[in-house]
Amino acid sequence: MKIITLGGLDGIGKNMAVFEYDNAMIVVDAGLMFPDDDHPGVDLILPDYTYLLEHAQQLRGIVISHGHEDHTGALPYLLKDLDLPELPIYGSKLTLGLIEGKLAEHHIKNPPFVEVVAGQSIGIGDFELEFFNVNHSIPAALGVFIQTPAGNVLHTGDFKLDQTPIDGVTTDFAAITRFADEGVDLLLSDSTNAINKQFTASEAEVGKVLYSIIKNAPKRVIVAAFSSHIHRIQQVCDAAIAAGRKIAVTGRSMLTNTEIAQKLGYLDIAPGSLIDAYDAKDIPAADIVILCTGSQGEPLSALARMAAGEHRTVPIEDGDTVIISASPVPGNEKAVTRVVNALSKIGAEVYDKERALVHVSGHAGPEELKLMMVLAKPKGFMPIHGETRHLRAHAKLAEDVGIPRSQIYVLENGDCLNLAQGKLSRGEPVDSGIVYVDGLSVGDISQVVLKDRQTLASDGIVTIVCQIRSRDGRPVGKPEIIMRGVSGNDDNELLEDLINIVEKTATSLAKEQRLNSSQLKRALRERVSSVLWERSRRRPMVIPLILEV
Repeated sequence: MKIITLGGLDGIGKNMAVFEYDNAMIVVDAGLMFPDDDHPGVDLILPDYTYLLEHAQQLRGIVISHGHEDHTGALPYLLKDLDLPELPIYGSKLTLGLIEGKLAEHHIKNPPFVEVVAGQSIGIGDFELEFFNVNHSIPAALGVFIQTPAGNVLHTGDFKLDQTPIDGVTTDFAAITRFADEGVDLLLSDSTNAINKQFTASEAEVGKVLYSIIKNAPKRVIVAAFSSHIHRIQQVCDAAIAAGRKIAVTGRSMLTNTEIAQKLGYLDIAPGSLIDAYDAKDIPAADIVILCTGSQGEPLSALARMAAGEHRTVPIEDGDTVIISASPVPGNEKAVTRVVNALSKIGAEVYDKERALVHVSGHAGPEELKLMMVLAKPKGFMPIHGETRHLRAHAKLAEDVGIPRSQIYVLENGDCLNLAQGKLSRGEPVDSGIVYVDGLSVGDISQVVLKDRQTLASDGIVTIVCQIRSRDGRPVGKPEIIMRGVSGNDDNELLEDLINIVEKTATSLAKEQRLNSSQLKRALRERVSSVLWERSRRRPMVIPLILEV
């Protein structure tokens, strides 16, 4: 069996693993990652799944461990590219419900869903898959035990070991120990919190703090959380109702996921407690809780629009209480800080995880990760789901519990592990990488385009418009220079100097030889760029436009 990880080993997100045996393949998860400041204009980042497209006829099914976007978000793009309308998608009821809404946005109708539950075994060719409960920050999360004649692999998915979960569903220790008795040749385990120093706190502890803040808030309470964090949404609703407040929901994804979770029975809100956001203005401020998106500082999210005074139904006022019930995803820290500062300027009281226990992680800490390894007793180990520092820390934990270093594999996306007769070895890597989604464009953005965008954002742009005579290449009239986002663009002296340089460069080159427009563009770009660097220590993008008359 080949185990190939196409995503999830270079950051938090775009998780995707391929399992290949006897000319058949299954995929576990198909996630995305959100861009940071290094990706201007990019909407989403997907794993490069070219390997799947090249071997599409071998693909027998896609298994989704849970409903978070870093495990489901690439699915619409993958399905459209594969064009295999009968390819089954396996997942729990809630996971499939959330995926169905996402696929509908991409006009993918009637996908071949196969609902699975913990304890169920299914056969896909020579693959035998058994699903088991894991506790996470979303209900109905599943791990999977994959058996083939070549050996057995245990894939935990995202998990923690919360013994007082909101829905009463704990990670299934009994199933894991049973898999250990059957033999786990390779354990793939979540590494997100491997560098933390303590156990992950229980979700139940957050509920107590939320209730205290909501109960004592003098005016409105606005809670921003991940729309897929159904357990947290339940906690907020329970706290609001216990404090005698109504609940209003705003933000497209929050509205959608709340509706799906209620419909499928994963979210229990007392009748009459949930009201329309448009009606919230008619409720006394001390009697309302607003549940919204925007915990990551997204510019168009509900919370960001409230902070900017641009939300249609919920204006933030002096004395309101805002709870940011999430941790910033790496790269989003600055965006979150901007929103917090804007809220504070209005006069809102802001609570985040640094001030109060309003958020706990959905991922296992080091001691829990060790316990997973002790229970599973794997012969080999491969950390997944994390940045390199997380994977390395998790590998060190594996050594600590006695797994031989030779059987611990810290891989990169595209690397391959071979499992044969219960023994592991490295295989030939496959092509891997990332794919950018930019509006309606998927995969058309190159590093050159991103570099240009970064240059425009940091240094600006200079446009040179120069007319030359077609018969001899000499300049005609005075060149025009337009500068945008360039330091000194209101400096008339600099502008005149650049115009003179363009005239002299064009005239001098025309005397020396008969130039074509491409040669003149190159010369003007180099000369103007050099002068701007000398004057400002900046290298804006220089675009010469040569018009022959």
